[in-house]
Amino acid sequence: MKRLIRIFFALLLLTLIAINNSFAGTGVIRPVGHLPGKFTYTIQKLDSFLSSTVTATEAGPVQDASPASPDKETAAGNSTRGRICSCQILNLESSNYNHQHIALFAEKTNRGSSADFSAAKNRINKEKKHLKNMFYDKVEVVAEVEAEGSCHSMYVKLKSKDARLQIYEILNADIR
Repeated sequence: MKRLIRIFFALLLLTLIAINNSFAGTGVIRPVGHLPGKFTYTIQKLDSFLSSTVTATEAGPVQDASPASPDKETAAGNSTRGRICSCQILNLESSNYNHQHIALFAEKTNRGSSADFSAAKNRINKEKKHLKNMFYDKVEVVAEVEAEGSCHSMYVKLKSKDARLQIYEILNADIR
């Protein structure tokens, strides 16, 4: 009989621990961790350092002054200066959630026409329409930004100005 009571209390304790760790906190989409704030900050800094190191090494080694093939030059040009980015900062609201300062990006290859910016903006509008139909009751545009360059660099600039900014997604506007 004592063995049955011990098993019951052990299961009860494990159930309470699982329930306690599965609730999401305020303003957080993922479950809340019980790590100290400084430890979490250190992990975030390490993660950003590692991701920036990976992107720098993915670019490949520095090439010498020998002429490269035209395909490599156009690919390198498209990846850095041949991109445009359109961004809308949104406030999303439903009966269960209220998300503020959510950035939705669309990146497109710059072919030199003004239609590239409108194509990127149209891609964002399609995604906003999808968000409103499927998930949120209210989708409010707080700000719009358009610039040449990658969306990742734009996000870093915007994040330095607004610490509350969260990224939703970087959409590929080249896909129709």
